[in-house]
Amino acid sequence: MKPMSRRLDVLVVGAGPTGLTMACELRRYGLSCRIVDQAEAPAGIPKAVGVQTRTLEVFDMMGIDEEFVANGHQVHGLNVYANGQRLAHVPFEGMPTRYSYVLTLPQSETEHLLTKRLSALGVGVERSVQFAGVAQQEDGVEATLRLADATTETVQARWLIGCDGAHSAVRKAVGLPFAGTRYEEAFLLAYGRVEYDAAVDEGHAFFTPDGPVALLPLPRGRHYLILPLLKETSETDQTTVSLDELKALLAQRGMASLRILETFWMSKFRIHRRIVPSLRRGRVFLCGDAAHIHSPVGGQGMNLGIQDAFNLAWKLALVTSGAGRPSLLDSYHAERHPIASETLMGTDLATKVVTLRNPLAQTFRNQLAIFLSSLEVVQHRLTQSVAGLVRNYRKSPIVGEYHQGFLGVATGDPATAEPPGFSEWREFVAAPAAGDRAPDGTVSGRGAGIPVRLFELLRSGRHVLLLFDGRGATPAGYRMLEEIERAVRARYRDLIEVHLVVPHAAPPAALRWDGPLLLDAEGELHHQYGAGSECLYLLRPDGYIGYRCQPADAGRLLAYLQTIFIS
Repeated sequence: MKPMSRRLDVLVVGAGPTGLTMACELRRYGLSCRIVDQAEAPAGIPKAVGVQTRTLEVFDMMGIDEEFVANGHQVHGLNVYANGQRLAHVPFEGMPTRYSYVLTLPQSETEHLLTKRLSALGVGVERSVQFAGVAQQEDGVEATLRLADATTETVQARWLIGCDGAHSAVRKAVGLPFAGTRYEEAFLLAYGRVEYDAAVDEGHAFFTPDGPVALLPLPRGRHYLILPLLKETSETDQTTVSLDELKALLAQRGMASLRILETFWMSKFRIHRRIVPSLRRGRVFLCGDAAHIHSPVGGQGMNLGIQDAFNLAWKLALVTSGAGRPSLLDSYHAERHPIASETLMGTDLATKVVTLRNPLAQTFRNQLAIFLSSLEVVQHRLTQSVAGLVRNYRKSPIVGEYHQGFLGVATGDPATAEPPGFSEWREFVAAPAAGDRAPDGTVSGRGAGIPVRLFELLRSGRHVLLLFDGRGATPAGYRMLEEIERAVRARYRDLIEVHLVVPHAAPPAALRWDGPLLLDAEGELHHQYGAGSECLYLLRPDGYIGYRCQPADAGRLLAYLQTIFIS
């Protein structure tokens, strides 16, 4: 046995996309960490290939989005066909984001780019290292690792994070059950070059009596094929598949015109629907497939894991540094477990719909698809769901907001410098709420004249407080916003960046503000945040709204901050 290592902040087990994202974020926040994986080398297979819009926004806040976009392939829509007819077309354009598409990229490439980022942060993946057990203590964990030479090492860390997949050794070590069931159907995945007369910037799904076929374009003229195997309910968990078998299945489903020119990887596997009851046990957390697995229909799995890691990392950093209250860590389960449960239910329903066996049920499904796809509200909701933009944390214990009720607006508040009118109040109420994804937007910095996007401000890893002066600001209103900035700076200088946002191309003459100033000349940001009158928004490091208030109020804001930070 090797001697005990020096104490770490965090030990991450599993070097897939989830674990790599976690390690990158921990290092970005300045925590010490190690990341280990039992495999000798990265798998080098495509597996998950769809990078959601919301995941691209995560990569944006991490500062690595451009490299992903440069290496991936943009898919701008999805087509559904049956009996030679297009049943539905779902365009991905027009979403409230700069990534109005799904990016396809083999998982092996995603892991490569994240590993490259982690290496630049000074951490390498330790391979051929197996997690063998953990003992929890009051102030940390003692983990046992089995190394490639069969020796063991004991690692002391404040926290342990299991990102080690569906067969998670970390999950088993802490005794968390993985309740759920296995689907009857097997799935066949194939990665190669396909010749087919169809748009190369859109995905295509074909419903046939013998089962569906999905075709996704990938970079370098390659494609990803997904075939649910409806007639294999009694077979074993065989994973190998031959090219002849793939061609025969396509011919059987009337897809002989889809010519397979070359294959690089093929696999057949069974799928499960499982989830843990808790994402945390003491000082051990689970992320990604270690905590929840589901059908691949919809391409949610890898994205869910990456977003788990992004949610937990900033909270872990604040608590470990002594700046954040321990209750922050309880919010990880409160925020992410409902989303995982919702995803399991949604992908389960989608899987049942696409794998219908009964001919009458298939006919009804196809007709319903035609009708629903003609409704703009359905298309909008489906697009936002695929993009991952509709998920929110409104029920989280660590978000909050304040605004007056209708009667309060009608009677007014003489203590408020700039009380909102009814139209400004209604605009604020309809804007993104606490717990919602923060809208991105472009503004200019004072004197720079260079456009700055809001998500770029979040790359600092700190909370960002936006003080909106509204469209009818007064000198008294400016004085009150200045007081809020001074109060926040006095207590939370290293934790919160404060920006005043004005709907002008130049600083107003009555403004005495010497802090960061954002010029919203076109009023884009004011519109997106319902800031017709003076208000404030506190954005969390993960790009969600932690708190908002109309009118802006120092006392209410500071009371909220005391529930998050130890001041």
